[in-house]
Amino acid sequence: MAGGTVQGDLATLFPTIVRRSPGTAAGESFLAYALDQHALVSVTNAEEKILYVNDRYAEISGYSREELIGQTHRLLRSDEHPPELYEELWATISSGKTWSGEVKQIKKSGETYWVKATIVPFFSPDGKPEKYLSIHTDITEVKSAEANLQRQMSFDHIKDEIYLFWPETYHVFYTNRSARIRLRALGQAATELTPCDLIEGFSRKEIVERVKKLLSGGSKWINFEAEQRRPDGRRTPAEVTIQLIRPRHEKPRFLAHVRDISQRKQAELAKQQFVANLSHELRTPLTAIKGAFGLINSGPVGGAGGTAGRLADMGLKNTARLEYLIENLLDMERIATGRNSSKLTRLSLDKVIGEVIADLADYRSEKGVEIRYEPAKAPVCVKGDALGLSKVFSILLSNAVRFSEPGGSVDVRVQRDGARVAVSVIDRGIGIPKKFLKSIFQPFTQADQSDARTTAGAGLGLAIARSIVEEHGGSIEVQSVEGQGAVFSFYLLPCV
Repeated sequence: MAGGTVQGDLATLFPTIVRRSPGTAAGESFLAYALDQHALVSVTNAEEKILYVNDRYAEISGYSREELIGQTHRLLRSDEHPPELYEELWATISSGKTWSGEVKQIKKSGETYWVKATIVPFFSPDGKPEKYLSIHTDITEVKSAEANLQRQMSFDHIKDEIYLFWPETYHVFYTNRSARIRLRALGQAATELTPCDLIEGFSRKEIVERVKKLLSGGSKWINFEAEQRRPDGRRTPAEVTIQLIRPRHEKPRFLAHVRDISQRKQAELAKQQFVANLSHELRTPLTAIKGAFGLINSGPVGGAGGTAGRLADMGLKNTARLEYLIENLLDMERIATGRNSSKLTRLSLDKVIGEVIADLADYRSEKGVEIRYEPAKAPVCVKGDALGLSKVFSILLSNAVRFSEPGGSVDVRVQRDGARVAVSVIDRGIGIPKKFLKSIFQPFTQADQSDARTTAGAGLGLAIARSIVEEHGGSIEVQSVEGQGAVFSFYLLPCV
């Protein structure tokens, strides 16, 4: 049957509906010709086996007639619909009724397509369904257009500006409502616009260079800051995110999400000014207090062993803590504004470590914690900023001492790790709970956040250490088991 003519097949299967036309060549019918030209036609038996498909059905599905005959339509089912849909379909046609609906199917190539299906049952002389005639219309383009319209309607509810543009020409072909309002206010039409017309200070060449990673698959999105021109002539800061999206059965296109970040920038500036002013206001009285305690401790009233001397020592230690906190706040402000640039030079790592250990002598002696470090036989030279690395070591070592048990020890190890120099600070203290390990390098993060915590600090040190290490082109990590201590390791580039 698969090798016969279309008209002959239909005439054999359905002699009651395929009528011969007296004015046509033998074997032709208007119905068969019309169906073959427009629709995807198939016929199945009561066991759901395919008896016949027309040329168009085979062409759209990607299978040959020979591959389809004898199979069931399950071969073409996608995972779009629940099993209940097919159960309802079969129950309908088995009872002698016609079923109609939209179905997503899958081609031999794996691509999907949509059809508008009508299935009509035909009965045997004993009144039971014998064959089923399926007439499908390919509605893939219609469904694609509907999906596009739905996406675009959803974009209109977004407060930020959305633009779609083609990778080949960079011409914008869609703007959402927020974008259209701004463009109309500027007297611009979306037609023939490119991303360079939407943001200030970027040439086409610069945009093309930025989206290369998206086209090559090296990145899922790119993000950068730019400026936008407002209707009143002002230029306001904007955050631009561009993605390459690939809708099924459609050409790839870029999606640009442009967000006005004026308020965020104002808040950042206000925060920076607040931190700077607060630091200044705190440092002024602290300097006076520190000087007064120093005079008490060294003068005739106090003395090293007297009550006043002990109180002065306590005051000096607490002013030192406040000074350290203020310095950390200023460091975080410099990091946030990109003003914490490190100057990398050839540097002896042993010297930096030795100086930090010496500076912590009083603190570790007070805690009764031993710092053990054995310099390498050959000096270890790295590319580093002396002041920045000293701060990193100071943060890691003071933390290790602080969280160690009295009488405990902290080890510092330096070794080659492939093309890098690995530095580890190892303590055997209280450790870090597993749930805090992922966030421990975030600002203001502390494993013990209760009011009853026994260790001081604002949770800024590790965030500062990570920033400094990353400025050196390195990385920092932590390994810890609660109750068994922690190992903080960071990696630097050696001198060439």
